[in-house]
Amino acid sequence: MEVLWLTWRQHRMQVLLTTALLAVLGVALLISALGTAEFAARNAPVAGCMPYTPPCSTFTIAMNERIRPLGELLGWLPLLAPAMIGAFWGAPLLAREFEHGTHRLAWTQSVTRRRWLAAKIVGLGAAVALGGLALSGMVGPWLAAFDVPPFDVDRIDLRWFRLVGIVPAAWWLSAFVLGMAMGALLRRTLPAMAATLAVCALAFFGLLHAPPSYAAPQRAVQTKVMEDPAPEDSLFVNAYWIDRNGTTFTHEQVTLALTGPCGTDGTEETAKTYATCSFSHGYRQVAEFHPADRFWQFQWTEAAILLVPALALGGVAVRRTLRPRI
Repeated sequence: MEVLWLTWRQHRMQVLLTTALLAVLGVALLISALGTAEFAARNAPVAGCMPYTPPCSTFTIAMNERIRPLGELLGWLPLLAPAMIGAFWGAPLLAREFEHGTHRLAWTQSVTRRRWLAAKIVGLGAAVALGGLALSGMVGPWLAAFDVPPFDVDRIDLRWFRLVGIVPAAWWLSAFVLGMAMGALLRRTLPAMAATLAVCALAFFGLLHAPPSYAAPQRAVQTKVMEDPAPEDSLFVNAYWIDRNGTTFTHEQVTLALTGPCGTDGTEETAKTYATCSFSHGYRQVAEFHPADRFWQFQWTEAAILLVPALALGGVAVRRTLRPRI
């Protein structure tokens, strides 16, 4: 208990500030969700309305305007939140002890080094993971309030993918372990914070568009004019054309080949006529996508990509810390 109390005393500022920020965000999301639910109950069009009719398009535009302000703010969290957790929770955890020499005092008390490390890393790591899950638990219901047909909110969409499920907790925890490891290896607070921020940024931009590559996409071959060959709530990957022999063509190549017999696909109506003409000349449009039921597969895949190397590096740092240079 003494070690847990000391850990709380040393890191209560980070815990309280993070809790306060999550609480403020939760209140904002709750207000937005309640207002959206009331708006949808009063203005949602009848079921099955066509997407391009005035009632549907008006409702969709209004819902877009409602989701946009908080959606833009939330869009920064997958980058900023893990970086701040790593830099301000993880990096100072051991670096500050080494920098100020207070680890010598801590390790000469009745508490063993192993127990001292376990209390700090496990206690704060659990708090970090709970914070990530709390974020997910708030964003999920908020998105559900907007998921009113014809306005669809897809959790597998890359805009929301890192804000729901277990991925926020995985990002937060991996950034925390990364920061702790950098502090243990560099033994200076500011260099450890800078290195943590740099690695978090590299990881974020490296994985930004990675989920579509976590599995081979499914294909839908379009042989007649339809609104969208891919199922609802799916993650779009790619679209292209093939001919009778299976040769792949880009949209521009097909357009160039059919400019004479089929004209162009400028407006919505001419696009349908153009597509019908293209199909009659033996071309088929292919859509590649991931169905919505791959959401949890992709969540666990990204969590593993983040946590396995972070925990491995953390293990190296702990091993070094247990044999300090005094």
